[in-house]
Formats: sequence, structure tokens, C-alpha cells
Amino acid sequence: MISRATPRSFPRLPALAAGLAAIALAACSNDAGLPGPAGDAIPATGPWNAGVHLPAEPQEAGDPENGRRLLLNGDFMTCGIPWSLYSNPVWGPVVSGGFGATTVDRIPGREGKNADMPYSLNVFTAPDGAEVVNANCLMCHGGKFDGQVVVGLGNATADFTGRLGGNSTGPLDPGILDLLGLTPAEEANLNKMLGRAATLAPATVMRSVGNNPAELYAVILMVHHDRDTLAWSDEPVTQIHPVDVDGSPITDYTLTSDPPPWWRAHKKNALFYNGMARGDHRGTMALATSVCVDDVDRAREVDAMFRDIQAYVSSLRAPTWSRPVDRDLAATGKGLFTKNCAGCHGTYADDPQDDEHDTYPNLLLPLDVIGTDPVVANLGVIHSPELVDWYNASFYGGITRMVPNDPFPGYMPPPLDGIWATAPYLHNGSVPTIELVLNSRARPAAWRRVDLDSTHYDAEALGWPWIEVPGGQASVPEAERKFVYDTSFWSQSNAGHPFGDHLTDAERRALLEYLKTL
Repeated sequence: MISRATPRSFPRLPALAAGLAAIALAACSNDAGLPGPAGDAIPATGPWNAGVHLPAEPQEAGDPENGRRLLLNGDFMTCGIPWSLYSNPVWGPVVSGGFGATTVDRIPGREGKNADMPYSLNVFTAPDGAEVVNANCLMCHGGKFDGQVVVGLGNATADFTGRLGGNSTGPLDPGILDLLGLTPAEEANLNKMLGRAATLAPATVMRSVGNNPAELYAVILMVHHDRDTLAWSDEPVTQIHPVDVDGSPITDYTLTSDPPPWWRAHKKNALFYNGMARGDHRGTMALATSVCVDDVDRAREVDAMFRDIQAYVSSLRAPTWSRPVDRDLAATGKGLFTKNCAGCHGTYADDPQDDEHDTYPNLLLPLDVIGTDPVVANLGVIHSPELVDWYNASFYGGITRMVPNDPFPGYMPPPLDGIWATAPYLHNGSVPTIELVLNSRARPAAWRRVDLDSTHYDAEALGWPWIEVPGGQASVPEAERKFVYDTSFWSQSNAGHPFGDHLTDAERRALLEYLKTL
């Protein structure tokens, strides 16, 4: 059904009231029938009038081919579980389970032992000489669609509802280590991994399969690293006191987000859903892999790798739809898209491989205009502003600045290349299909996928087949709760983006058909 996203060589590209009025005008301007020719211009008035353009900033050059090699074979994770344990017939399954890497899917072109590893794990030699195994970025940014692994697609079936690293309670006693027959370097790696897992695990348990703990993971990495030296501490170095918008303490700090596809990165001038990552894009990626980085010298070495890894990420392009498309209906849908969507999401050449003739406005929209769950946008502004201060004063902030409130907290409407492959939708994964993104009044308060089979896809609604769960997570047996997405939880609202509500069913069907061509 799709072709895998592949790297290509491209040059590196260097007031609220008005917005609300624009939404009202857009909702009232719909004709009773389908609109005119596909070449209609973007209307002068729409929600995009409330957006602010985020300009491009210089990006350091890198080698995308070497970046792919490093991503799939490299030692940027710095430490890991000894290979001798992973490859042991007794301990191996335990180690794999601790990583959550139960899949046997492989990616061509990997080197040495990695050629036969699950795509989300790397075997590498740590700086201390031990041969170890650790997760790579594809644990979250390598998903499956129609049975194929797609590099850069968010992993919608990753299960982070248990503890990262299994049930680690910290380093092992010397007597137990002696029984494992490890070298001193292997023992040091094992104990470091177990110790870090014991710190990270309790704070990164998610509510549902597919929810991603990336934001919480980054929070813990910052809180437990000294800002200036990056030395690790099992006890928090920086204290945070999360509060809600009303100033009350947040008792359940489970922050829900959905990994965006990497192929958007080459179009976006600022990264993350809220556009807060400014400057060179690689700094936040390096922070995300800093679980074993304990000093600035090592951080610099990892940063050098991410120059090339970021170049590889920027070379990725969306997969292409390969099922039949009703071209006449899609042409009608293109006119609807131009009229209703292009002002925020950009325009797209008829050839999906022709990015040079696409446009993308790089707009940041205010929260009151877009109306989606505000938690991610407000994290560094209201809920935990201490984290922004830590990051910007750290080594990583010298590469990529965090600016969550310039000019205001909000969200960037994303490019829509390959949007049909990226279910679930909205920044927190609260909506199972694009059809429901375009009809906010029909969204279920709680739902679950029919199954987690990537070949089971709804080609009409563009998303995963789903079942409504009327009573939410609490209404089903405990063992089934992790499969239910409940929008009543903090950070999991499915409200907002009402911009397709005024469309007729026929118009919505045409628009969905057009999105298949992107």
C-alpha cells in the first residue's frame, strides 16, 4: 500500500480577536454545494490570519548517509545492557522485554550484529570498551504501516504503560554481579542502566498503548542532570512544582503526546507541536539520548553525531499512497482544501515527490484559536517553567533554544505530507481518524483500536478502525484499560480544531480523498 520513506539529497533551507472572527467567517462562507475549480486561491480571511510566521534559522550542515549509519549502528546512547546478557539464551528474553523490543522486524543496510537486531535497538561499543545494547531513536520514531517499518513514522503501538526497563530497583549487589560473569566494564554499564531505569521508570508510565513518554523522559533527564556539568544524580538536582492553569498542584503529571513523523522536519522552521525549539534543530535530539551522558565532553561528542543524524532526518520524505484514488473526487477535494485548510497547512504540488513547489507558512496559532488541549503548549510557560530555564542555560540550550511563549503559547499546524499514515491525530493522539479531525462533534469521549494490526486500516476515514468505549477506561476490566484512550484525563482532551465542522458529508469525503494524494 505504501512505499517506505527514503532519504533524498536536498539543499538545506536556510490578534486573537481577528482570528476568532476569521473562524466565524470561514464557518459561514460555505456554499451549499461543492466548491469550484481546484485552482481556487486561499481566501484572504481565515483562522490563519491569527497566526504568526516563525522564521527559518541557520542549520549546521551534516552528512545524511553517515547520519543513517549512526542512527542504526552508532553509540550515541553511550551505555547499555551488556551484549553478553542480551545474547544469553536465559537472560536475553528478559533484556528484550525490558526494552519493550519484542518485535522481530529488521531494517536493511545495518552493520555487523545490528543486521539481525530489532530495528529499535543498537549493538555498539561503549566509550569504556564494553559491547552493549540500547534503544535507538526508532523506539519512538519507527512505526509500522501496512505491515512495513517506516523510518520516521511515530510508533503508534509502542506500549509504555509498564515501567521502562522492567521492574528495576537499581544497581545489583556485587554477589549477584559475580554470578553473571561480566567484565568490570560490563558490570559498570549494567548497573548504570539499572540505576537510570529505576529513576526514569516511575515517572514515565503512560495511560494507554501508543501514548509516548518523550516529554516526561526529557523532564526527568533535566531534573537529574546538573545543568552546568551534566553530572547525573539519582536524586533530583532541580526541583519542579507542576501547577495547573489555576495555580493548583498537578497530582497526575502524565503528559500525553504523539510522536510526529520525521519527514515534517525539513519544512518546519521550529520544531515540536508548539514550535518552541528554535535555532539548530539537533540539540533536543541529543538531550533525548542523554540518559548515560554524565559530562559536557561526552555531550559534545554526541552532538557531533547528531549533526549527521539531523541531516538524515531532514532528508526523509513522506511515504506515498498506493491504493486507488478517485481522481475526480480528489480534484474537488483540492479546491476544498485550498479554501479551508491551505492557509494554515500549506499547498502541495500534484506530484507528491515535488517538494520544491509545495508551500508551508510555518505559522504559530494561539491556543484560543485552535482550541486543542493546551497542556503541551503550556508546559514550559505555566506548568513547569523551571525546565525552560534549565534547558536554555545548559549545553543543549546553546544549540537549540526553547521558546514556548514567543510570541505566545500555541501550536503550529503541521505540514500534511503523508498525513494519512500518521494516525492517531491531534498532538496528543486523541482522535483515531482524519474524518473525525474534520468533524469535532462526532469524536468519541473514549475509544480503542479494533486491533493493533498495521494492515487493518480504514481507507475511507483515514485512520485506525476503532470502537467507542462509553464508560471510559474505568468501565473495562483492568487488563484492557491500557488499550482505551480516555479523553477525560489531563492532557488528553480531543476538543478543538473545529475547522471542518461546517463541511457537508460530501465535502468531507472529497477532502479526505484529496489527502490521500499528499
